[in-house]
Amino acid sequence: MSRSKVTPEQRIEAALSYLNGEGSYKFIADRYGVEQTRIKVWVRQYKANGPLAFKEQQHNTVYAPELKANAILDYLAGNGSIQTIAAKYGLRSPQTLENWIKVYNSGKNFEHKMSGGSQMNKARKTTFQERITIVKDCLENGSNYGETAIKYNVSYQQVYTWVKKFSQLGEDGLEDRRGKRIQKQEARSEIEEL
Repeated sequence: MSRSKVTPEQRIEAALSYLNGEGSYKFIADRYGVEQTRIKVWVRQYKANGPLAFKEQQHNTVYAPELKANAILDYLAGNGSIQTIAAKYGLRSPQTLENWIKVYNSGKNFEHKMSGGSQMNKARKTTFQERITIVKDCLENGSNYGETAIKYNVSYQQVYTWVKKFSQLGEDGLEDRRGKRIQKQEARSEIEEL
């Protein structure tokens, strides 16, 4: 049985079979001729939204910009996996959240203006002192990279990278060393130059 031939009723039945302890993901997946991951998704969807999660739709769902922003920030704050956050916000597929995150991280606008958060900014230049302040603030607030990025108008990736470098090398890790040789590093020999 291919995925497209599994009716909404059968998806509900499969989720309930698992939740009622009638078999493992593999057992139920074999019964319906689908991958185990499909059963896991159906169970998450059923837990989050009950039978309505499987209602056939005649058109694409339009999600409010606030919901998009909240789901993205929830995921970026580390409050759950993509699948968990997708189920929490009633998304029909975790792929939807993945797509939103890609749009958010690329700095592109959604069709509707997002509110409740800001999209990732293009990397901006920061001073050494500013990076130290940003990292310390992020660590004091439970390593919430998303909120810190919004607060200081920098990208999520910048904050994440700075915190990682700070954890490994301390304040020296935040120094911009692009194009500079490490002081302890010996100059290349003539053979290495060739």
